Order: sequence, then C-alpha cells, then structure tokens
Amino acid sequence: MPIPKKAVRSKQASAPRRKRREGPGTPLKREQIVATALALVDREGLRALSMRRLGAELGVDPMAIYYHLPNKQALLDAIVEAVMAEIDLSVDHRAEPPEERIMCAARAYRDTMLAHANALPIVLTRGPATPTAMRPVELLIGILRDAGLPPAQALAGMNTIAAAVRGAVGMGDAASKQPTHEQFETAMRALPPGEFPNLLEAMPYAGEFFESGFDFGLRALACGLVAEARPAEEEKLLRNLRQARGFQS
Repeated sequence: MPIPKKAVRSKQASAPRRKRREGPGTPLKREQIVATALALVDREGLRALSMRRLGAELGVDPMAIYYHLPNKQALLDAIVEAVMAEIDLSVDHRAEPPEERIMCAARAYRDTMLAHANALPIVLTRGPATPTAMRPVELLIGILRDAGLPPAQALAGMNTIAAAVRGAVGMGDAASKQPTHEQFETAMRALPPGEFPNLLEAMPYAGEFFESGFDFGLRALACGLVAEARPAEEEKLLRNLRQARGFQS
C-alpha cells in the first residue's frame, strides 16, 4: 500500500527540526555545553556568550540548551563550577608547614584563574555555589584550621587569600593593556623627583611583580595568618594546662 504523499512530506519536514533541536551525532550533554561555553569565554570574552551564540558553537537550536540548563544564570554557575573544578587539590600535603600549604593552594588557584582570566568577572560576581566548586574553598579553610586559626578567622583568611589571587589575576590581565615599560619609564621621569622619590626608586623592579612579587606578597600574607593563629593556640594550650592542674580557665 503506497504511503500518502502528505505523510511523507510531514515526516520529511519534521526531521530537520528534530535535528536542529537535538544536534547532530551524539546527544547533547551538560558537560559538553559547559565546556563549549567556557572555551567561548576564554577565546572571546564574556560579552560573546549568549544562548544563541552557544547554540551556534554547538551546532544545535539554542532551545536544546534549556533541556540541560534552565537559564543563563544556571549556565554562569556551571562555568564557575567548571573553573573551580580545574584547581589541582593534590598539591596539598599535610606534612608540609602551614605557610607552604597556603602557598601551594593559592598558586594552584592562581594557575587555574590565569588559564581562564576572561571568566574572572563571573567568579567575582557569582562565586562558587555547588559541592564541586566548594572543594577548593573547603581545602583552604581546612589548611588554616590546621594552622590553628579558629573558624571565623579561617573563613576570613580564606577570603583574603582568594581576593589577593583574583586581584593579581585581574592586574595581570590589565597589564597587557597598559603602556610598554619604556613608555611607563618616560612618564615616570617626567614626575618631579622630589615628590615621588620612593616610587622612582622602586620603578626598576616593577616588571618583577607577576613573578617574584606575587610570591613575596602571598608569603607575607600566609606568614601573617599563621602568626595570628599562634597566640590563640598558645592560649588554648595554657587553658588546657590550667584545667589539668585543677584551676579554672
């Protein structure tokens, strides 16, 4: 029995629509969407990211994305999660001194953020909000707790270190758009020497900030946090000793 021409036309017309929504080849997956979105942000910046553009990058109808991520806000949270998930947590070794553990964790965070510098505005405005994204946060708080900081100070210390890392990454990105070293030196020489002696004296070392300068500042921060923990730890030991001897704390 021949198939009615109307049914054939209907079947042929529906197939392209289904392909556009589902995408060619293997079914669309959430991980594929997020990885493509992050790659687009890395390559062209946050302004390039839209559901329409993302659909074009994936070769699907933009509406197909909504089956996996309900809106763009969910997509941004997923990008933050993907960035945070790349931080190498294996760099931490509990046998190392607290200062070294802080340094290693902060450097791992910086390395990841430098690899995704265009995603920095998303990380700043949204922050980690999923278990996967929170694991680096948990690690750094745990390092500070192991160093002797009480919970409130460990949380504050984690936020301070994260802010320092993100600031350094942002400054590194901004530095690529700044005048050349020669142009900057010319501008500095035009300043009245009597008004800016310290700045002029330090200027020859300006180019070292993104290498040794970052480590210097980070180590000073790490040592300061650990030093803050020591009086509290000593007070705790003293209180325990008093209690052991039968005195009131």
